[in-house]
Amino acid sequence: MKNKLIIMLFFFGLGFTISCKKKDVLPISESPSIELLSVNDTEIKEFSDSLIFTVSYRDGDGDLGTESPDSTVIELIDNRDPQNLIFGYHLSPRSPNGAELIVQGQLQMVLKNIIILNSANTSETTTFSIRIKDRAQNWSNTVESGEVRIVK
Repeated sequence: MKNKLIIMLFFFGLGFTISCKKKDVLPISESPSIELLSVNDTEIKEFSDSLIFTVSYRDGDGDLGTESPDSTVIELIDNRDPQNLIFGYHLSPRSPNGAELIVQGQLQMVLKNIIILNSANTSETTTFSIRIKDRAQNWSNTVESGEVRIVK
């Protein structure tokens, strides 16, 4: 009887061990990914009001940001003229150079002195697109804001 109990416990333990497996963890991309969390306003006065964009970021190898303050790796694009209204922002390194760490956090970009492009208009409506480039030159996904109205 004692042997049967030991054998039963052995097989129960073996079955329990075999049935437990490590939870699959989804890999994090080496290209950055971002999400637009907020824009502080939906209507602004030209020349005087600023827009503040808050985004969250995540990067699988931590190579976001550069040491050089002249290097712009964040693009904020005014979609009224996306070829010409591209505003660049510097991003300081999010991890030490050469370290392969998963980094995540939040950033804010402030856009000042927004103008109405056609002076005959009393207002204009636009959206803004944002993307981030890492040190390996990988662009993140592009996020787009809701509509923002610019008034005189």
